[in-house]
Amino acid sequence: MDFENILDASEELRERIRCWRNSKTVSQFMITNHTISPEEHRRWLKNLTMTTTAKAWVIRVDGNPVGVVSLTNINLEEHTAEWGFYIADQSVRGKGIGSIVLYQLLEYAFGTLYLRSVSTSVLDNNPIAMHLYEKFGFGIVPGKKQTLKREGNIIGAVTMTLSRDTWVQKRPVLQKEIKRSKTAPLS
Repeated sequence: MDFENILDASEELRERIRCWRNSKTVSQFMITNHTISPEEHRRWLKNLTMTTTAKAWVIRVDGNPVGVVSLTNINLEEHTAEWGFYIADQSVRGKGIGSIVLYQLLEYAFGTLYLRSVSTSVLDNNPIAMHLYEKFGFGIVPGKKQTLKREGNIIGAVTMTLSRDTWVQKRPVLQKEIKRSKTAPLS
């Protein structure tokens, strides 16, 4: 597995990423799930070229693009950031890719950027993601629950956070699990 800066991706791959993000299998688990237009996608990519507060990478498995991982709201004064990722390629889901992606992201966040904490929002209807985040030491932030209306249904969302101290404790055990997989770090 390796990671490609999304800004280095071809136009064809950038469009595929927009289609992934708009697909039901991905958007159903996103906090914002509106259809992203080509223009909105171009603005997002352009903003990535002009900011130091967000980064995004294409996740590749055996050279094939399978998803996206990102850091947003990077605050180097407060040493915090938010993150998110999705695996769009159904054929690699359930094979531990999420654990590897999250491990590499946390290595980058805590090891390269020297962040104090990272957080993410997760929908209640995504117990697989919630379980993964808990395995890595993320905890639910009390009082940060929100509700979203989707297709006439109410869905809850929680914010989960991981501190550098908890990462330092969890990292050795997780590292043994991840070392069995060949992966390149984020950069």
